[in-house]
Amino acid sequence: MQRFTRTVALLAVAVALAAGLLPWSGAARPAEAGGSWSAWLYNPETGRLVHAFPDGAAPVEMPFPLPPDTSRYPSLNQVAISPDGSLLAMCLYNDSDEFSVRVYDIYNEVYIAAYIPGGPVMECGLTPQSFSEDGSQVAVGIFNHYPGDGDPRPQWELVVMQMHTSAILHRIDSSSPAITALGADVDGAVPFVRSFQMATPSFPGVLAFIPVRWGTEGFREYPSIVWQLSDGSVSINGPYGKTSLGLLPNPSEAVWVEEDDAFPKGELMGPGYLFNIVMYSNKAGDRYPIYSGAGQILGASVFIDNGRRLAIRTFDGMSSAEQWWVLARSGEYSALPIPARVYQVWGTVDGYAFVASSGEPGVTPELRYHRFTGGPAPEQYVAWSGTPGEYWSIIWANPLEGEAGLPPFSPLTIIGPPPVMTDTPAPVTPPGAVLAPGGTARVQTTAGDMLRVRTGPGLSFAIATQLTNGTLVSVLEGPVSADGLSWWRIDAPGRGSGWAVEGVMDGASYLQTLVPQ
Repeated sequence: MQRFTRTVALLAVAVALAAGLLPWSGAARPAEAGGSWSAWLYNPETGRLVHAFPDGAAPVEMPFPLPPDTSRYPSLNQVAISPDGSLLAMCLYNDSDEFSVRVYDIYNEVYIAAYIPGGPVMECGLTPQSFSEDGSQVAVGIFNHYPGDGDPRPQWELVVMQMHTSAILHRIDSSSPAITALGADVDGAVPFVRSFQMATPSFPGVLAFIPVRWGTEGFREYPSIVWQLSDGSVSINGPYGKTSLGLLPNPSEAVWVEEDDAFPKGELMGPGYLFNIVMYSNKAGDRYPIYSGAGQILGASVFIDNGRRLAIRTFDGMSSAEQWWVLARSGEYSALPIPARVYQVWGTVDGYAFVASSGEPGVTPELRYHRFTGGPAPEQYVAWSGTPGEYWSIIWANPLEGEAGLPPFSPLTIIGPPPVMTDTPAPVTPPGAVLAPGGTARVQTTAGDMLRVRTGPGLSFAIATQLTNGTLVSVLEGPVSADGLSWWRIDAPGRGSGWAVEGVMDGASYLQTLVPQ
């Protein structure tokens, strides 16, 4: 029996929408723009892959590389491509319903790694963040069974596999002591990776993931689990459980959509969440709203144009109206020429790409590419066209890195009571070295940054002093949750006492800034 999964919708927390009525400009022309990016598209119904380019080069089409004993194609959340676009990871069920995870070298046309856990598997989760940056490792989440069904295996597991050797370098599961100590609801879940920085001789390795409840339509927010690969400890921290999370490594920023009663909210005809603001955070510890839907519901926020802009999708929950917007870092925004029923946009180095008319009967699906060149609206190109009526999705585009010197996004002007920020639970770790009053901690920063120490536990308090990497401090009090961060009162010899955050976003991962000693 063919397996159907809804977990792609879970990650996007999408709701079923009626057809849109916004006009389409039709100003696109064949791709000829150039640009240092490309995209892989996948049709899970016909099992075809297409590698498309923005410069007019002929797309490369290939059949999905199934093993000889397998005839079922994986779904969208069961495939991932390495950052350089050369390796394809997949979750497969062969014709005897036996499960495996395999990695295929696209250009050398050979399988280079495989993991066969044994026993029935209900679901598997791969994301664009599943591969390590150099493509030498892949992290995959596996859902074995529901709780209480008598199966002695863990409900789920998350493994990190090495290419070429198929060695399992790291493993954690639902029954691991570190997970049970969290006290979080992780039953019946598929682990989906949100960020993966592999362990190296100079870096301990960090992997952030969320446990997505299988068979549901998605939650407002999931536990944001940060797994330290060096010692196996875990904590709940960072924004990884947020909806429509976007991460930009340089200059270490994150965006997501959220509900907040301090801003106008829309209405829904059916179930769903009334996300109405885009939240922004950066390495400096700033965390504030940058966009309001003004009565519209927000469906997505995506870094585009190499991080210089955001694309934001809004829709009216009581009608079919929907629209994509572009938000500049200055706070200015305008409509984007994206047609209706486009729910996924991928940022490129100079604009963005998306598939239009995917799965519409009698209509040709197209990979469209919009490039910013300094004018009020982006130039529009068609990089690839498919067969009318077929369903295609982008599963990979060159990852955005951002660039140094980008200014922070302008904060949204707040009228009335300040918005209510979602507090992040204080980190929980297994027994060992933990932050606690009376203990000692070492300040940890990167790239010459300094840790801000404030007069109180929150971003609204004044900065009392700043501490350099490696500074030893005494922990006096805490933790206190405020502005979505965990705060500790510390004392630095000769610098006085104040409140500092336990951790911040650093690139695409969570950096613990107060390390217990």
